[in-house]
Amino acid sequence: MTRQRILSLAGALLVAGGLAGCSIGPVNLDDFVGTASVAEAREARRAELAPVVADSALKQAGTLTVGIPATQTAPLAITAADGSQSGIDVGMAYALADELGLSSVAFVSVDDVEGALADTCDVVMGVEPDEAGSAAVVGGYAQTATGLFTRDDVTAPIDASALSGATLGVQEGSVSAVAIDEFDLGVTRTPVTNLNEAFEALEEGSVQYVACDAYAGAYLAAAYTDISFAGVFEVPTMVGVAVSVPELQSAVQTALEAVQTNGVADIARARWVGDLPSLTTESVITGLVEHVDEPAPEDADAVEATGAETPAE
Repeated sequence: MTRQRILSLAGALLVAGGLAGCSIGPVNLDDFVGTASVAEAREARRAELAPVVADSALKQAGTLTVGIPATQTAPLAITAADGSQSGIDVGMAYALADELGLSSVAFVSVDDVEGALADTCDVVMGVEPDEAGSAAVVGGYAQTATGLFTRDDVTAPIDASALSGATLGVQEGSVSAVAIDEFDLGVTRTPVTNLNEAFEALEEGSVQYVACDAYAGAYLAAAYTDISFAGVFEVPTMVGVAVSVPELQSAVQTALEAVQTNGVADIARARWVGDLPSLTTESVITGLVEHVDEPAPEDADAVEATGAETPAE
């Protein structure tokens, strides 16, 4: 079986499994090849590890206890029916543990980042800076933003003028739907109930674009050969690792820098989002025009009465 066939089969299984609420079971490529598993290779390497953090800095000696936010979704974190976890957060957690010289990793679900760091875990993965309370967020191995996808072969970011008159699939009521409400896009919106439905519509040609979380979209787009990333609607927010113990914070920062330099982070990321580039300000769709609500009559009167200046047309 060729590698291309393996990847195609894995992609097909991902879509077949569905993405209810951006949650889908993982595909283990070891089921399709007869070579030693990644888990076996990982265990062999860990036998040679030497800890770089003291046990006193950890909740459990010799173990990195990793918190995964309960609200985290694919492809950052995926929980299978048997409770096993996978995804970018999980892959990065194992890579982080290796760099810290820790041979054991334990995962716990967390609802409150700051509280979990105080009581149950050493680090929490997939955290935005404003979600960590007094804890520090180090690194930046992923980003969050509302992305745009199309069947056309495009170079991201496209210009917003390409959207004028187009059909756009979006899950109404989602964060992405709220985000695109901020702009005058000139599109015809086609509501969908979930992202699987949106990407099926895109593949069939019943919509020309799909707006959704960039990482979730790239995760699904990897199962198709003709769907391209077209850009994001806002400046991306970096997602990193929350940590509160000072000694551990320094070690985690160094470990993250190592895995981002040696290519391990890129491999962990590419497994789930394919060739999606790291999202930066350069990824923002050009020419976006922010939507401005027409003032209500009483607002217009208030402006006239106060003599407030308005920009020239």
